[in-house]
Amino acid sequence: MSLTSVLCIAVMVLTPVMALTADEVETDHGSPDHTDGGLLEAMGLKPKLIFIQVLGFLIVLLVLNKFVFGKVGGILTDRQNEIVSRMNKLESDQAELDRLTTETTQRLNQIEAEAQQKIRSAIDQGNEERQQILETARQDAANKIDQARVEIQREKEEAILELRGIVSEIAIDAASKIIDQQLDAEAHRHIVDEYIGQLP
Repeated sequence: MSLTSVLCIAVMVLTPVMALTADEVETDHGSPDHTDGGLLEAMGLKPKLIFIQVLGFLIVLLVLNKFVFGKVGGILTDRQNEIVSRMNKLESDQAELDRLTTETTQRLNQIEAEAQQKIRSAIDQGNEERQQILETARQDAANKIDQARVEIQREKEEAILELRGIVSEIAIDAASKIIDQQLDAEAHRHIVDEYIGQLP
């Protein structure tokens, strides 16, 4: 039942009551026994009128309680339950948001730690490879130096042998001119070797 229907019922109930009370008031005021009602009548209050008004008020209150207050209370209860449900949903959503924020922060920290670890690993690997390259370069340089020394030693020995041959030929020519005779090649070589052996 709607609020309009309830108000119509209340008006229909109260209209005869008010008419009855108005008639009683007119009758009481128009009668010559006006002073016989006691203290309440002396104050202008009629017990019947008060009783009828209280009865009308209780009837209206019962009607409103049955058809209006119950529904309004139900609506208020539903609204309160809806608000409580929304508040619970908001709290649940806030808790979920906090959980996701915490998980996201932890994941970002983990990603940052992994990135730092990868950077350190890359730096260590780069340093290790650089050391290997330097070591390989040093080894190659040492090998080339050793090869150069061997080559120099070989060329030195070849130069000494060539120099010995030239010196021995010069010495033989000089000796043959000095002594004006031809010496045996083996004897010349022997003399030259002794001479070269005495050189520093």
